[in-house]
Amino acid sequence: MEADKEQLHYAGMLTLLIVCALVLAARLIYLYVADPLRFPINTIKIAADYQHISHKELESVLEKYQSASFFTLPVGQLHTDLTAMTWAHEAQIERIWPDTLKISLNEKVPSAIWNNAMLTDEGEVFNEGGFLDDSSLPHLHGPVNQHQEVLQVYKKMSNILTIYGLHAASLEWRDNQAWELVLSNGVHLRLGKRDMETRLTRFCKAYPAVFADKSEQLASVDLRYPRGMAVQWKKLTGR
Repeated sequence: MEADKEQLHYAGMLTLLIVCALVLAARLIYLYVADPLRFPINTIKIAADYQHISHKELESVLEKYQSASFFTLPVGQLHTDLTAMTWAHEAQIERIWPDTLKISLNEKVPSAIWNNAMLTDEGEVFNEGGFLDDSSLPHLHGPVNQHQEVLQVYKKMSNILTIYGLHAASLEWRDNQAWELVLSNGVHLRLGKRDMETRLTRFCKAYPAVFADKSEQLASVDLRYPRGMAVQWKKLTGR
């Protein structure tokens, strides 16, 4: 029995020593590969559009990783920091032996201006409070957190208008739940709360014969009537 206990004790001590040795070896290996002097990142190649993301903004992200070596660079955290930038859409990071880091960065593409922010075609709101005042983008307005609904209605309205050679400049979902559309030529269309597609199609079909040759004089059209529309013309001032 005593001999068995001694053997177990010896085996236990030997196992503990082996585990300690492995831990120590792993620690030494980590310290070796984590040394940026032995395995530095000497080259960073960045492929980006630089339309809205500046070199300075990228540098402020990358400078936090200056002390990382080629092997211990936390790629996951770097990816998180890069995609956290306001205009960043997608980032790809690649380590190229022996000392190069390659970063590909795609920016978000705004498809509309939403209230005081930007809106992507997928319905993502970003850059709130600092939106890009781009006159080529449609302006969408509506209640807070209803951007997806407004965007979908805008797309439907835009598809109808395109068929007839017209284009929308803005769409508003008003507090009373009624919709108002403004064409690119400045004409206001009051669509009401329901049957918006039917009402807009009726206007588009009538546009070539009724409004096309005097569109510059047209101010607004109320389409909320079941079988007609109320037209308001601009007041012409004499010379």
